[in-house]
Amino acid sequence: MNTKLTRRELQWVCYDIGNSAFILLVSTILPIYFNSLATSAGLGESTYLSYWSYATSISTLIVAFAGPVLGTLADFEGNKKKVFLGSALLGALALACFWMPGSWLSFLVLYIAGKVCYSLSLVVYDSMLVDVTTPERMDAVSTKGYAW
Repeated sequence: MNTKLTRRELQWVCYDIGNSAFILLVSTILPIYFNSLATSAGLGESTYLSYWSYATSISTLIVAFAGPVLGTLADFEGNKKKVFLGSALLGALALACFWMPGSWLSFLVLYIAGKVCYSLSLVVYDSMLVDVTTPERMDAVSTKGYAW
């Protein structure tokens, strides 16, 4: 089997690398930063942990309801790339703005927006594997995306 990736496969793998970086950021750095914002505002430990959990739950619920709708829209011919690009760019914009909020509440709102857009981009991204490679190469390409 040819192990050299095509251009489209490489692009798919590169997005997989990027979304892994986002998850690493969300699970390690952002909670620490939110902790410092919340502590400086006088919130207790149990309070800010609750707010962080609520924000994560809210983003999950939004994706649970919006994901099937967005996935259906993406299934119409010619829409997959548009829907993916829109959600990925909005998620990247939210991520780029994480340095801006001065209050814990505005940070949480931005976190929810970024996490929702990121998760919605994955709805389409995962379905694009069948468009970028052949069925015989699918496992190898997906594995490289995970491994890199």
